[in-house]
Amino acid sequence: MEFRVLGSLQVVDDTSDLTPSAAKVRAVLAMLVLRHNQIVSTRELIDELWGERPPATALPTLHTYVYKLRKMLGTNGPATVVTKPYGYLLATSPETIDVYRFERLVADGWSALERDDPEHATETLTQALALWRGPTLANLAAGELLSAQITRLEESRLRALQLRLEADLRLGRHRELISELKELIATYPLNEDFYAKLMTALYQVGRRGEALEVYQNLRHILVGQLGLEPSPALCRLQQRLLSANPGLDQPGLDPRPETMPRAAARAGAVKPAQLPADIADFVGRGEVGDRIAALLSRPAESGTAVRVICVSGMPGVGETALAVHAAHRARAAFPSGQFFADLGGAGAAADPGEVLAGFLRAAGVPPDDIPADREERSKLFRTWCSERQVLIVLDDAAGAAQIQPLLPGSAGCAVIVTSRFGLHGFAGAHMVELDPLSAEEGLELLARIIGPARLETERHAAEHIVRLCGRLPLALRCAGSRLAAGQGLTLAKFAERLEDPRSRLSDLRVADLDVRTAFRGTYERLGQPERSLFRLLGLLQTPHITTRQAGALLGCDPDHAERLLARLADCSLLKAQPGSLGEVRYTIHELARLYARECLEKELDTYGEPVPGPQAAEAPGPRIPGPAGSPSRNGVAVPGAPGNGMDSGEGDGERSFSLLVAPAECVNGSAARVLGP
Repeated sequence: MEFRVLGSLQVVDDTSDLTPSAAKVRAVLAMLVLRHNQIVSTRELIDELWGERPPATALPTLHTYVYKLRKMLGTNGPATVVTKPYGYLLATSPETIDVYRFERLVADGWSALERDDPEHATETLTQALALWRGPTLANLAAGELLSAQITRLEESRLRALQLRLEADLRLGRHRELISELKELIATYPLNEDFYAKLMTALYQVGRRGEALEVYQNLRHILVGQLGLEPSPALCRLQQRLLSANPGLDQPGLDPRPETMPRAAARAGAVKPAQLPADIADFVGRGEVGDRIAALLSRPAESGTAVRVICVSGMPGVGETALAVHAAHRARAAFPSGQFFADLGGAGAAADPGEVLAGFLRAAGVPPDDIPADREERSKLFRTWCSERQVLIVLDDAAGAAQIQPLLPGSAGCAVIVTSRFGLHGFAGAHMVELDPLSAEEGLELLARIIGPARLETERHAAEHIVRLCGRLPLALRCAGSRLAAGQGLTLAKFAERLEDPRSRLSDLRVADLDVRTAFRGTYERLGQPERSLFRLLGLLQTPHITTRQAGALLGCDPDHAERLLARLADCSLLKAQPGSLGEVRYTIHELARLYARECLEKELDTYGEPVPGPQAAEAPGPRIPGPAGSPSRNGVAVPGAPGNGMDSGEGDGERSFSLLVAPAECVNGSAARVLGP
C-alpha cells in the first residue's frame, strides 16, 4: 500500500486505487498521513474540517469518517487507523508515504553537494523531484492546518529544485539549463537564486551581455514593485561578470561568495546536528505547533530577513519541549544542519561569544581559525550560514542583546528562541505565548506516563490531579513519574496528598524534575521590589489581582504597583489580560501562588514572625517593628509612607523589609476588604 500526497491525494494498493471519494474523508486521511505514526487530536481534525464553527454533530460525523477509513484500509494490512486518547493515529511504515521518500532523497542530495559530489546529487535530487505529480493535495479544499502543510511541502519542492540546478551547474551543464531557468523566472519573478543561476549559465556559454541584462531586468522588477535593490550576493555576482572574473570560468562554480574566509570554506562539508532528543510522549500544542511549522516552512515576509520565532511562557509550561519538538518536525526543511544552545537565562547567562565559538567548531571551523573577538566570530558565523539553510534553537534567553550576535543573516535560515522574559521588543520576531495544557491534554499526558488503562480505572482521581497540577506540563510529568514509580500508590491517594497546599510543591518533585526549582530560577532573577510584591501575592485567596488591588495591598502609588505587576508579567510569573472598564487584570497560577507563599514564609522566618493566615482579617495583626525612623500603626511599618521606598521602587534592606511586612497591615486593613475572601 502506498500513500501519495505530492500531487492529488492517492491511496494505491498494488493496482487498485483506494482513494476516498468524499472530500472530508480525504481531508481526514491527509491529516493522518502527513502526521503518520503521530497522534492527530480530534480537536485538530474538527478544526480542519469545519473551522471555527463546527456543527453540533461534528464529533459523531468525524467518527463516521474514521470508520470509513478503517473499512477501506482494513485491520490487518500494512496501514491501520488506531484510536488513541483524544485522537487518532495512522500506523504505517514511513516508506509507504511519498513525502518521506522525497525528504530522504533531498537530504541525500544535499549531503552529496556538501561533499562535492554533484553527479550523485543531481541523480538523487532528480529522483526526488520525479515523485511530484502536481500541486500538493490538489484534490482537497484545504483548511488552515492542511494549508500550512501544503505551504511547507511546496517550499521543500522549490529548495530541492534549487539544489538540483546547483548540482547541474557544477557539472558544467550550463547550456541545457538556460531554457529551464527562463521558465522558472517567469513562474517565480522575485526569486533571486534563479536569476543568479541564469546569469551564471549565460556567462559560461559566452553570452555575458545577456547575463548582465538579466540582472538589470531583476533590478527593474524589484525597484518598481518593492522599492528594493538586488541582494548583496547578486550585486557581487554582477561585479564579477563585469570584470570577467576568472573564477566564473570554472565549470563547477562555487556558489559561495568569493569573499568567504578560508575557515568557513573549509567547513563546507560539515552538517551540525545538535538538537536534543525529541520527547516521545509529547502531548498537545497542535495549533501552536502547526503555526510554528508554517512559519518555518515559508520564507520571511520581507524575503531577505531571517525568520525568528520567540516562544515564552511561565516556568514549567514546556517552552523548551515545544521548541525541540518543532525543530525536529522541521529538520528536513533545513538540510544544512541544526544548532542548539542553552543560554542559561538571566541568572547564569551564557556569553554569546562562547556560544558562537561552539557553533563554529560544530560547523567544522578549526579552533585556530576561530577569531578571539566576539564580533568577528559573529561575522564568520553569518558568512558560514550565508548560502545554507540552517535552523538554530536558542533556549532560555535572557534578552534581545544576548540573541542578536547569534543570528544568521540569510533568509534561508530560521531561529527558535525560548525565554521566560518578554522579548516583545525584538524586531520582526513572531511571538508565541504558551498557556498550560487543556484538561484533556493534561489527562492525555498523564495517561502516556502511567498507562491509559490505569488512568481510566481512576479517571475521576486523574482529573482531580490534573486540576491540582494546574495543567502545568512539568507538574503533570512530576505527578506521573511519582505514580509510575510508586509501588501501590493509587491516583486517589496521590490526589489526596496534593490537596494539602503546604506540601503540594514537595510532592511535585522527582529526580531532576522539580516544580519548585523551576519557579526559583525565575524568582531569583527578579529585582528586590518585584520579589517583594511576588511574595505578597502568596497571601491572595483569589488568582486575580488588578492594579487597584495591588496598590491597596502594597499601600503604594497605583502607577508604581502597575510597573511592578507588569515586570512580573514580563517574567511570566503573572498573566496580563484586559479587565472591565479598561483596567488590566493580572492572574497568578495556583502553583506560582503556593511558591510565592513559601518565599514569604521563608522571609518572615528570618524575623521570627508568622505569615498571616486566611483568618488574619479577624485576628489582631502581629506587632512587627518597622525600620528605624519609619512611621507605624500598632507597631507595624506603614507601607507607602515616606522613607519606606515604595514609591521609588528601590530595593535596599530597609525598604524591602517594609514591603515584606505589608501583609500584616493590609490583611487587617483596607486591602482585606478590597481583595475579598
